[in-house]
Amino acid sequence: MIIVTFNIRGLGGGTKTRYVRQIIANEGAEFVCLQETKVKTLSDVKCYSLWGDNKVGWLHYEGDNVSGSLLSMWHKEAFSYENHLMGKGYIAIFGSHLKANLRCVVVNIYAACNLRDKKTLWAELLISKLIHKR
Repeated sequence: MIIVTFNIRGLGGGTKTRYVRQIIANEGAEFVCLQETKVKTLSDVKCYSLWGDNKVGWLHYEGDNVSGSLLSMWHKEAFSYENHLMGKGYIAIFGSHLKANLRCVVVNIYAACNLRDKKTLWAELLISKLIHKR
């Protein structure tokens, strides 16, 4: 699966929308993880515009006052969504890569700068992993 991930540092303007769409097209992305979108709400229309078509699934974590906001998007013909977990600093998406017929989990992470918050994030992810394995 081709996964593209990067810190967009704000997704508000048309220039960055075109930039994301160009990267998706050029790289043949099947899954995209963006950090620091700095937007409070997103819509299907915005995500369709980012991807370049309407065959996209997506999840958005608003963050704390838009700090630490995340956007995960996938092409529905490449990845089949099953479930997700979302918490401060992460979106974990469970599903299947359709071309390889392989179940997988894609985690979009934006860790805080301080060590205490990083440790909390990784502990929460570990607990989530253990619970989900059952």
